[in-house]
Amino acid sequence: MRKTSAGFTFIEMLIVMIVLGILAALATLKWIDLRNRALTAQAASDLDAVRLAAYSVWYETNVWPAETGAGTVPPEMVPYLPKNFSFDRPEYSLDWENFAPPGGGPSGSTQVYVVLSSTNSKIQLALQQTLGNKGPFFITGSDLTFVIVGPDGRS
Repeated sequence: MRKTSAGFTFIEMLIVMIVLGILAALATLKWIDLRNRALTAQAASDLDAVRLAAYSVWYETNVWPAETGAGTVPPEMVPYLPKNFSFDRPEYSLDWENFAPPGGGPSGSTQVYVVLSSTNSKIQLALQQTLGNKGPFFITGSDLTFVIVGPDGRS
């Protein structure tokens, strides 16, 4: 009489667990990469929305929106931004910087920026690659400064 076993051996179970562990690790890495790409796309879209809102305010009033603190939307831009738009996101924050002369208008000293601050260096690096040559920007530390109007009065 022959004995038959109806279960799995320890080695078979160990191999299955190792394969599942490797697949889970690969899926987690892919998910992290996709999440960073989505955050980068959102940040680039936010910078573009702020740029368009700033130009809309300029064309309507002939004055750039007043400077506000980091994470605060300038009140003049609110009608031109998407509903519930926020400068303060969990992954990054935006800061509107206006170095325009008191009377407004383009001049040699007009400079308007949006500063994106993030502690996630991968988002900063991916945003650099995403923006590429779409617009002038520079990086200082953990801040990416997107230039809307430079010192020459042009972007």
